Amino acid sequence: MLKVHRLKLRLSNAYVLVGRRPILVDTGTSHDSYAIRAALKKLRIELSELALIVHTHIHSDHMGSTTELASEAKCPIAYHAADQGIIDQGHNGPLNGIGIQGKILSRLFQNAKLDRIQADVTLVDGMRLDEFGCDAVVLETPGHTAGSVSLITPAGDAIIGDVIMGGYLGGWLFPSKPNYHYFAEDLAQAMCSLDAILARTSRTLYVGHGDPLAHLDVQRWRKRSQAT
Repeated sequence: MLKVHRLKLRLSNAYVLVGRRPILVDTGTSHDSYAIRAALKKLRIELSELALIVHTHIHSDHMGSTTELASEAKCPIAYHAADQGIIDQGHNGPLNGIGIQGKILSRLFQNAKLDRIQADVTLVDGMRLDEFGCDAVVLETPGHTAGSVSLITPAGDAIIGDVIMGGYLGGWLFPSKPNYHYFAEDLAQAMCSLDAILARTSRTLYVGHGDPLAHLDVQRWRKRSQAT
């Protein structure tokens, strides 16, 4: 049975998928490697056991510790090719802020630097991660970034990165309440991606910021957002 473990970091969430082998999903900021190591230790997982490090998308708060962790784990790195441009520029680049808070925060984070890591594995829609020990499937979910992806589990859960988030203030306030993320390259496309996720899942949506969201709560929020 595939298990999803949340690693709550300073600014975001990382996750560990545990099947026949563990996969790390996202790595937080460049200051989060210690917290990730500690969380893995609690789960009795050694870095050397990681089969893969997957990125739901490329932004500095989701791949900041990848270089350090992958180097020690000696495991491959995976992300979608459509986010290669973000990697190549070495920083987050222009961020399209959603709402007043998003527009303010975009100025703070758009120049945040990131390592120019190269993918050993290119994620594509429908790709299965069986060879890395986890029975999960990649679903392309663009909108937050062009290369955003989600991981769908056989049980009907999904790790969805920043398609949406939980709550406000980066997930610190009302973290279980579905909400728009602060940034989206294409908000309409992100909502289409959310619809695709909802159609493929039935249980819990694990977001990059905030607490895990109940499928029914997200469905209801999505219907309300369409009505406004």
